[in-house]
Amino acid sequence: MQEDRRQAIALFRHSILGELLARPLRRGEFKELLRRLAAETYTTPDGREKKVAAKTIEEWYYRHRRQGFEGLLPRPRKDKGTLRALREDLRELVLAMKREDPGRSAVLILRELVNAGRLGRAEVSVSVIRRLLRREGLSGPRLELDRPIRLRWHAGRAGELWQTDALHGPALLDPRAGRPVRVKIFALLDDRTRLVPYLEARFSETQQDFLAVFFQAIRRPGVPNGLFLDNHMSFRGTDVQLACAKLDVRLHHARPYDGPAKGKVERFFRTLRAHVLDRLDQEKVTTLDDLNVRLWSWVESEYNRRPHEGLSGRTPLEVFEEEAEEIRFVDDPALLDAAFTATVERATRNDSTCQVRGRTYEVPTHLRGRTVRIGYSLLTPERLFIEDGSTRIPLREVDPGSNARRSRDAGPPPLESPPRKTGLNAVEDMLKRFIRPVRPEAEQRHEPREERKEDGRDA
Repeated sequence: MQEDRRQAIALFRHSILGELLARPLRRGEFKELLRRLAAETYTTPDGREKKVAAKTIEEWYYRHRRQGFEGLLPRPRKDKGTLRALREDLRELVLAMKREDPGRSAVLILRELVNAGRLGRAEVSVSVIRRLLRREGLSGPRLELDRPIRLRWHAGRAGELWQTDALHGPALLDPRAGRPVRVKIFALLDDRTRLVPYLEARFSETQQDFLAVFFQAIRRPGVPNGLFLDNHMSFRGTDVQLACAKLDVRLHHARPYDGPAKGKVERFFRTLRAHVLDRLDQEKVTTLDDLNVRLWSWVESEYNRRPHEGLSGRTPLEVFEEEAEEIRFVDDPALLDAAFTATVERATRNDSTCQVRGRTYEVPTHLRGRTVRIGYSLLTPERLFIEDGSTRIPLREVDPGSNARRSRDAGPPPLESPPRKTGLNAVEDMLKRFIRPVRPEAEQRHEPREERKEDGRDA
């Protein structure tokens, strides 16, 4: 029996004893009061109407005299915590079956025991199996034998760690898809100050979408030292790892199916849904820009400037500004451009093409047959370029139909100066050797004097 129910029953008994406990009783008055109290009807804590025998009221009275209010509490059962309907060997078998297959429900376990002849039909109820599993910590939708310890924590300073995740929002018309698509709201939250540096709703949930949001975030309050992310592929892609490595940002991923580990950003999403998403005017919010301007106005005007319970009543913006000296800011845009740019090397074919990520692109004809360095922005990976020295040459996907009508007369690339003549020609050298053979021993010694004499005689 739960403790609150035990206290309710004790209060019910104490209310019946009220007149007996209110004053000292005269001789013979005690039995008269017992008969009168036993004749009345009382309403129990569970709402039933009942009468209480005089013998029971007398027992409550003397228990109260000996132990006070504690004496009116129902006595716990001596077999509390045991399951009398299940023998010890069956209890061990039920626990072993659950550990062997965590997907086994209490209903399925009982059915297998009955089918195996270990239990008779209607001998044990499903509730008995459920109580056993719950008592041993094996109940619930997912079996957790090793539950992680939950401790309240936060980062040591502003900018040390950002938490990030994506929340599914309302469905809006996607112009590219031509139909309503449920938007995904990416948000980043500073773990120490609870400040939201940036959030944005997008139609897809890819690593390019996250990188675009992350790029806008670090342009505002600086670059964090670490990111605490979900295990979705939009947070685990190679491009995300590359950009964060260039920015010296460490990546920390939560355990799979461990939503409470990202408690701060999950709590922010719950506030966002309650204050904004559930109260959107669908007639006025029809595009992605309509939604984003409302999200950002709420973050800037309310959330970041409202006292936060986890910050002892201070606002996220106040705490962030107090620790702003510890944050890494990027003053040179070229550094951000380099961090969000990747390069790969590819060998070009004789038909002036190369393959990148399963797509075929055309390269300038003078680079065919060579190994070239191809770059692309992590934010727009479909736009590629070739680094030819200090020049960036944009690439486009090959169009075989259009190439069928293109001229092949490209000619050699222009040279800066005419080539120097060497005076050597294989055919002329062969003819000279045929007309004037050279002795083998002279050819081995390379006698320039005889060659000059012969040249003189020829002249």
